[in-house]
Amino acid sequence: MGRLEVQGIVSAATGEPLVQFAQLDDNGIRLAGWQASVMEAREMAQQIVEAAMNAVYDGAIIAWAKETWPDDEMMGPRMLALIRDFRADHWGLPDQPEDWRPRDFGLGGKTAEGPERE
Repeated sequence: MGRLEVQGIVSAATGEPLVQFAQLDDNGIRLAGWQASVMEAREMAQQIVEAAMNAVYDGAIIAWAKETWPDDEMMGPRMLALIRDFRADHWGLPDQPEDWRPRDFGLGGKTAEGPERE
């Protein structure tokens, strides 16, 4: 499974505080690495927390559906699809990457872009 290492650093070139990420394999070999601004890293962390919560909620729906309708193993997946469609239609929160829209962040239709890295 490998691991993700995360550490706070300061750019030697700009003095900007950054968060550095490194994806390592099971043997500790670095597979990927990147840096993000503090704001971007906080947003990533929030997305991870939300994804973990969604996984628990989805798991609860699947488990409940299996218990409630033991002869219909597709009831849970159908319910999840219906809930996701309802949520996307009502609150604009798509679950499929191809449907994601740029976030507005209150910038009047412009997307927020972080500073370029050196």
